[in-house]
Amino acid sequence: MKVVTTFHPASSVVDSLKFRLKDEQPSEFLVVAKQNKLDIYALLPEGLRHQQDLDIWGRVRVIKAVPVLSRSSVSLLVLTDHPEPELIFLSFTVNGAGSTRITVTKYLSLSERSARPAEFCHTLLVDPSGGVAVVSAYTGKLKVVVLDQNGGYDRDFDASITELNLLDITFVSTSRDMYTLAMMHIDYQQRLQLLTRDLSIEDLQLSPFPSPLLPSLPVPGKLFSTAMDDDGTPTIIHIPSYKGDDDDFEGGILIIGGRKIMLYDFVDIETRVKRESKKKRADKKKTAGDTEANAKQKGAEWKKRKARAAVEWPWAEVTAWCHVDDKERKYLIGDRYGRLALLSINLSGGTTLTLMALGETSASTTLTYLANQIFYNGSHFGSSQLLQITTTPSSALDAPTLPVTSTIPTISPNALNSHVLGRNDDVSGYIVVGMGSYVIELESFNNLAPILDAVLIDTDGSGQNEIVTCSGGRSTGSIKVIRSGADFCEKATVQGLRNVTHIWPLKEMYLAPDYAHVVISTLQETHVFRFDNASSISSIDGDKNTGFITDLPTIAVSNILRRTRNAENKSDYADSRFVIQVVSKGLLLLEYDPGVRQYSRVSELWTLEKFADLGKEGLWKGREIVAASINASQVVLALNWGRVVLLTLDVDDKRFIKLRERNFVHNNRDAEISAVSCLPQDPSKAFALNIVVGFWTSKHVEILSLRPADGTMPTITTTPVLSSAPRSLLLYNFTSDDSKLSNVHLLIGLTDGSIASFVYRNDQLLDQKLVSIGSLPVTMRSCRIGTRQTVLACGSRTAILFWEKERLMYSPLILKDVTAAAELSTNAYPSSIVLANSDGLVFGNVNNFDKLHIRSIPLGLNNPLRVTHIPALRVFAVACRCITPARIGDLEDIRGSIQVFDDTSFNKLGHFNLEQGEEPTSLLSFTTNSGSYLFVAAVTLEDEDTEASKGRIFVLEMTSNALQVNMSVVTSYDVKGCPYALTSVNSMIAAAVNSMVVVFKMDTGSGNMIMAKIATWNHNYLVTSLASHGNIILLGDAISSISMLRLEDNRLHLIARDYGALWPTCVELISNSTLIGANSEYNLYTFSLQNSGTRQLLERDGNYFLGDLVNKFLPGTLSSQEVLLDAPMQPQQLFFTSAGLIGVIIDLADDLALDLTGLQRNLSNYIQKQEGPDHTKYRTPKNVRGRSDADASSFGFLDGDFLERFLQFVGNPRALKRIMDGQSDPEKLTISADRIQKVLESMQSMH
Repeated sequence: MKVVTTFHPASSVVDSLKFRLKDEQPSEFLVVAKQNKLDIYALLPEGLRHQQDLDIWGRVRVIKAVPVLSRSSVSLLVLTDHPEPELIFLSFTVNGAGSTRITVTKYLSLSERSARPAEFCHTLLVDPSGGVAVVSAYTGKLKVVVLDQNGGYDRDFDASITELNLLDITFVSTSRDMYTLAMMHIDYQQRLQLLTRDLSIEDLQLSPFPSPLLPSLPVPGKLFSTAMDDDGTPTIIHIPSYKGDDDDFEGGILIIGGRKIMLYDFVDIETRVKRESKKKRADKKKTAGDTEANAKQKGAEWKKRKARAAVEWPWAEVTAWCHVDDKERKYLIGDRYGRLALLSINLSGGTTLTLMALGETSASTTLTYLANQIFYNGSHFGSSQLLQITTTPSSALDAPTLPVTSTIPTISPNALNSHVLGRNDDVSGYIVVGMGSYVIELESFNNLAPILDAVLIDTDGSGQNEIVTCSGGRSTGSIKVIRSGADFCEKATVQGLRNVTHIWPLKEMYLAPDYAHVVISTLQETHVFRFDNASSISSIDGDKNTGFITDLPTIAVSNILRRTRNAENKSDYADSRFVIQVVSKGLLLLEYDPGVRQYSRVSELWTLEKFADLGKEGLWKGREIVAASINASQVVLALNWGRVVLLTLDVDDKRFIKLRERNFVHNNRDAEISAVSCLPQDPSKAFALNIVVGFWTSKHVEILSLRPADGTMPTITTTPVLSSAPRSLLLYNFTSDDSKLSNVHLLIGLTDGSIASFVYRNDQLLDQKLVSIGSLPVTMRSCRIGTRQTVLACGSRTAILFWEKERLMYSPLILKDVTAAAELSTNAYPSSIVLANSDGLVFGNVNNFDKLHIRSIPLGLNNPLRVTHIPALRVFAVACRCITPARIGDLEDIRGSIQVFDDTSFNKLGHFNLEQGEEPTSLLSFTTNSGSYLFVAAVTLEDEDTEASKGRIFVLEMTSNALQVNMSVVTSYDVKGCPYALTSVNSMIAAAVNSMVVVFKMDTGSGNMIMAKIATWNHNYLVTSLASHGNIILLGDAISSISMLRLEDNRLHLIARDYGALWPTCVELISNSTLIGANSEYNLYTFSLQNSGTRQLLERDGNYFLGDLVNKFLPGTLSSQEVLLDAPMQPQQLFFTSAGLIGVIIDLADDLALDLTGLQRNLSNYIQKQEGPDHTKYRTPKNVRGRSDADASSFGFLDGDFLERFLQFVGNPRALKRIMDGQSDPEKLTISADRIQKVLESMQSMH
């Protein structure tokens, strides 16, 4: 059983809108629709503020607001995509306190089993009055939804249309009983038509004849792209008429998306009346069978009508637009390469369309104008942006605002006024192009989509993996480098301190709010520094005879309180300037003098012999301090030969008093102590009631009690034997609330680079977990960052431990070779930390404890398609495709290349151009004794071919020096088709070429490298994906299913194949007998190899609707893996999707899988009863033909994100009981709620 969880959510933006509420603060909001989520932002003077989000169980296609102005709520409509489209009704409400709430009021299924999905126009529109919504989801029909007065659902019906190839649709006029729709479509003769039809709510249908408002009108098809994909379809926009417009303009339709932007006006009332009378006469003749009259009428219908105004569109296909002003006279228009222009429509004193170039942005999928020249640009291929239009150029002042071909006339911004004043009636449009960009970026929202390929690699040997993806497209191609960890912001450094082992900050007085000094211990000595100001610190080591001991390393140092007696003769604690320093020879008491800003000794060094009882001085001779811990009133010393001593300070007598001691013996030998800690569990107390002691040889930790009145320190509890010796210890309460002692954890830093953790509750150690942060011994320090109690752990890597979501969390800090760390808060560096590395000290802030760090290496028009890592050269090789932007209808120049980047700095080290017309399809690196090589598969694009017929596979030899990597072709092999994929099998290369798999062997016998074909397999239709494991090859046939082959004796043998209609897009072998894959209908599936008599079969043992297109599977995980010793689950695979989602597949043991399957069922039933969606239905595998009875529900997979919602009900006993009990006795869960909580918390740590 597999669990599917989300590591990074989908980041591609598909739609956005702005709406406002009446008399509310805030009153304006921006909704950003991602593939499976809505993000709602409030528009504030200081910028966008995230208010709320809502997960959508479906693939969001369009979102609309119902234009019913309400005081505190608005109705939103969300249309989801095929294969099972749905219309979701949402209510967004703002209460009096300014908080927001969004709820689902209805789910309206649009799915039809036998209908054909709309090819070009899958959209939703709402009429301006808010009375009707229309959905186009299937060919030949529209779903009409009548809305109530609040914008909610009232009723719906289907309206048939004869326009089968519908391109776009919009409302153009509305009344109480009759609505008019404008439609643009391709007729059966491949001609573009624009027409209007009346929609009658009373008759439940569209008029069978075009509306007289705009009869059927031919549109020049040569002006539009022949691709007719999501980017190539034209868009129609209703232009209403207003007072002040020319008298002959009564509204019209603006057509964008072609080589020209054209405005067609509606038929005026007088002409409509004339046409109605003509139509009646024609109908009579038609009835009488007048063939000549019928032909004449048909010809008149197709008489070309001239546009009222037009202007050239000199760029690529339009992908997004929005109106800027309320009168809908200005529009922002963006093309597929992010080139943005402002269209202005002037309808007084003649009609003029003015197109002004603004600048380049991310490729737009949605544009929403907000206010004050600020707009939101949502993108699928690049980062979404909050942008502002400026009145003067702001950047790139030496280049044209946007490139325009020389055959199209343009004018400068300065010449615009003179052209408008001296208007030429023959010119209805102007293109204004200046110098520099008129757009500035205010905020950017990171986007990984679309992820086409990825590798998981530890490039710096730190043990912390990173993901490198091929992301973006069009004009914003990029490589993304993704790491998980806390966000460290460096503020200052101090160079020259080496071999630092410990850091302690000191205050002038114990209760002072800020630190004033820092003590640094190295392997040989000690340094003391004072903070002077934000830019400097100074050394105050002073006289080693009167101040700190600086010629020895310090073991511990801390401020301490003055212990006194109150009127009741009980201990009380007062603020003090005293500091205790512990070195191997003894203890030193110092006091801070604010007058001279120095520390001075209060007494001489207190050596260990002074603690000896009378007559037992010999038991203390030869001993030294090996570890120490200090709190506000206590000092714990660990001596060699297994002795622990508890001390307190008598300030009045300036002496240390021994309170307790204990000797440890293991196996009849003195137990050498490795670490001690006396941190109070209750942060409000100045003393600890427990001491923690760790041991070298026995590799265990004991917790001692200080409660007994007889002066002993008995052991309360002991850990099991650990994987290695403890190096540092903390018994730590992660909450500042002293009532929550249930959050106390025993943390143990081990010498093998791991951190062991236990929950300490009721004097017992529970829930042992283990997380690795490298291979070096781990040291830990408690640290308060802001208001949060945390622990800094340093080893090969640095990690921060914190309490969140009612569990202990681990987050790596993106820093290496940190040897010591401590908290620090000064006027110059509030809520900071100080770290020591090989170069010195680093001061900075830690924020966003559990954050994905996404680094972007922009490649612009070079769109990365494939990436591979070459360890021997420490480089990444990236296959790129560059498409030079062209105007609609013009040929685009496509070039392929291989680019090489340093795997740490990502500096470009090499570039190799493919032949003209070639496009790379796959990469595979390998290293031999003679050097590093790169296999490259490429296809030659030929316009006349429907199927690729020419390609080649060639080998690049890669040689490097300090500054560059040189690449040269050493051998090449031509293939008759497209080599879609490459994989390595038994030191040979397998290639998928159209319908076959070809295996090559590298022959170097003649001294030259030659690719020798040794085996072929040609029993498929279109093999587009390959995977291998040992001598097993898995192939995915894009229009059939999957097959498993074995390479044996230089021949390919069929092991098994699936004969179903699967349409795989990506496959991966988990082992020799199990596989995972994804298909074009957004499902995940798993198969296992089963024996059936004398043959083997592929049995599908998992099927699950993911809702996104998977492009890549990778074994492994990115996050620091926490191991719960009693939870049998293991992260197995990462997967990457076209919407920018990164997911994790977790493998479950059978017994736990059964329990979690029951939990998912009960949780789904409970949420559905609370008027929520049906989770079981949502995750059921889907296809465009409709589900069969065999696909009644998902199997083999569990929804990890959904299961983790159980943790929301932990504090709700009533809901928890209903979930645990189910709907009947057979559904009652046998696993305990506590056990489920632990399992789910461990699952969360894996993603």
